[in-house]
Amino acid sequence: MIKLTQDKSPQTDLLDFEKPAILGEIRAWSYSALKVFEDCAYRTYITRVKGIKEPGSAAMDRGTQIHQYAEDYVNGTMGEMHESLFKFKEEFEELRQLYADAKVELEGDWGFDIDWGVVGWMEKATWARIKLDGLVHEDETSARVIDYKTGRKWGNEIAHSQQGLLYAIGTFFRHPNLQFVQTEFWYLDHKNAKGEGETTKKSYTREQAMLFAPAFHRRAVKMTTETEFAPTPSKDSCRWCPHRKGDEPQCRWGIA
Repeated sequence: MIKLTQDKSPQTDLLDFEKPAILGEIRAWSYSALKVFEDCAYRTYITRVKGIKEPGSAAMDRGTQIHQYAEDYVNGTMGEMHESLFKFKEEFEELRQLYADAKVELEGDWGFDIDWGVVGWMEKATWARIKLDGLVHEDETSARVIDYKTGRKWGNEIAHSQQGLLYAIGTFFRHPNLQFVQTEFWYLDHKNAKGEGETTKKSYTREQAMLFAPAFHRRAVKMTTETEFAPTPSKDSCRWCPHRKGDEPQCRWGIA
């Protein structure tokens, strides 16, 4: 018999979390937005407060298109699998069958309020947003979270590990019956030495994941109450920032 790690709503455990009386100019966060903020708060100020959009790229457009191919194949909209998914051919075929068996949620746009209660993606109360590619319900107490990655894997291990941990935390909040979650990153452009699609997998019990929830909460509170947005230029944080370039650069602190 499975031993449940809790017998109450997961939100109950967070009643003592910091809940600021007033949020700042940034009222909602996601993992990617939090990562940018922690790299350089001033970049967040330019994009999220001043409202200056960052340009896209060919790599981003390609990633978006491949994600669409994956979604369309799994949900049956696309009859034949696109070649960009071939490194995970068997996995996508299995996922398609599981979706047909009503065991898979696709393209989850999950919203949470500051108490980690479930809300809509764009509601007034929405404080946290988590977007994942697939959630496989294995049984009443266990699930698999799947995220597709295009581009390189190496150098992104720490960021992806943190992202996976947040996925697990969000899944446990959204599904109080779950006690076990496995996160999976499918690197669609890579094969391992065995010729199989390259993956990173990690498993969490509810108790293990929730140990890290307070730290994520504190980091997000800092972002959503920030008022200074001080620049923190460095070679790493400035390397991919578009605001230090162009005819009228938005950031005068950027370095090459």
